[in-house]
Amino acid sequence: MNIQYIQKHKLLILYTAFFLLFLIYIFIFSNIFHFKEGIENNVIISKEDAFCESHRGKSGVLEDSCGKLTEKNCNSTSCCVWASPGKCVAGNKNGPTFNSDDRGKTIELDYYYYQNKCYGKKC
Repeated sequence: MNIQYIQKHKLLILYTAFFLLFLIYIFIFSNIFHFKEGIENNVIISKEDAFCESHRGKSGVLEDSCGKLTEKNCNSTSCCVWASPGKCVAGNKNGPTFNSDDRGKTIELDYYYYQNKCYGKKC
């Protein structure tokens, strides 16, 4: 560009530069706020939630991991229940996830605890 062109069109160049800077500003800040919002929404706040979240979609692995928990720890999660045989298994408020034997017959439980609340016939 030569100096005469710049002097003749300086207002147009100034407006174009301002518009481009404005677009860059909007793009950068919208991405920063979107990134920050995504981080805040994905924060796990407790070890119990972290335990369950780390097993999401892996119910067989969850069953094994629940089986290693104490009764107190089992009852503190939202993905395990303390069942009537006296062991921790994968489950929720509706009972154990796996409630049938090797032949597919439903296992009847006398009771189970979900987050320290008893459910079943013998509560």
